[in-house]
Amino acid sequence: MNKKSKFADSGFLLVITSHALNHGYDGLLPVLYSSLISEFSLSYGSVGILAMGYRLSSGALQLVMGFLGRFVRRKVLLGLGMIWQSLANSFIAFSQGFGHVLASRSLAGIGSSPQHPTGSSYIAETFPKEQLGKALGINIATASTGRFVAPFAASLLLPVLGWKSTLLAFSVPGLIIGAGFLFIREPKRPNNWSGTSSAMLLLGGVREVLRNKIVLTVMVVEMVMAFRVGAGDFLPVYLTRNLGMTPLDAGVLFSIFLASGLPAPYFWGYLSDRLERRKVIMLTMGAASALWFLLPKTVDYTQLVPLLLLLGFVCQGIGGVIQAFVAEATTPDDRDLIYGIYFTLAFVLGSLSPFILGYLADSIGFQASFLYTALISLLAVIASYFLKQ
Repeated sequence: MNKKSKFADSGFLLVITSHALNHGYDGLLPVLYSSLISEFSLSYGSVGILAMGYRLSSGALQLVMGFLGRFVRRKVLLGLGMIWQSLANSFIAFSQGFGHVLASRSLAGIGSSPQHPTGSSYIAETFPKEQLGKALGINIATASTGRFVAPFAASLLLPVLGWKSTLLAFSVPGLIIGAGFLFIREPKRPNNWSGTSSAMLLLGGVREVLRNKIVLTVMVVEMVMAFRVGAGDFLPVYLTRNLGMTPLDAGVLFSIFLASGLPAPYFWGYLSDRLERRKVIMLTMGAASALWFLLPKTVDYTQLVPLLLLLGFVCQGIGGVIQAFVAEATTPDDRDLIYGIYFTLAFVLGSLSPFILGYLADSIGFQASFLYTALISLLAVIASYFLKQ
């Protein structure tokens, strides 16, 4: 297959589109939080539990889904996962209480779990080495674009359709893309599932890679950074509830925050190729710490725009620098498992952060939530100092 046809291949297009939808659904919910709070009389802590349920159910299965890719066609994992996620999100519109919403979001997380490990593996197997960087870059860029477009579009639809119809409208593309996966051609997986022996193989591989001191240091950095995940998701509800903005104004500012992160993965990755990656991580986390500290002190719209532009730029895309560090410090044989552990830690530990942020907002105020995020970012600077090969 020539270069053009590989990028035009329906499988690749479906993978990057599903990745965009996956992140789009994640970015959509924060815009709806204010409506959910009013509809179900939720506290900020309850909103944090919703985010925690999604991230926990998704993250706990990341490593498992990546491992299943050895035995099950990836198109099946990706297609059924996308359909599952879309349906689970649509169930929120029919919820009668907080328990129903939490169950729907947790189920959606299960549907999203194949996307990162399985989608990246599909791309890696489809493209030759000289095209792989470009293909994976496109995959990341479409995800960032989806997370930017979805909340902006939802902010425009909310005043017209209401939150339930908006949510249902966004579920339709996922059903179409998920079904599309089932019609593409993919060879049968070369390995056969063998029950206990396969599980033991996975556990043995995990134990082996965790004996690497560099890997352990990366995991410590990731564990620290995970406890600041989800702070940006509270921005729309903070802007509407604390600063009295309309949902449209809050959605626009949230979209500005997300849009500023679109070029961030390329910029920080490019910079880390020329400077020490450890220093780039320390720089971004230090800047993020200062900006999160300043956020609750900034209430004017004209001041919020530049602050959110900077905050979005330093907060988004830095994960790619850490992944590049891992790629340099490990062998190809171990890399899949290390990335699986990395993403599992990021999602599972990151699921606790929204609950902590919501609890602090309920009991003290959003000033405490943002100060907590600033302090965790500062701890990430200290932890990153030890990222030495």
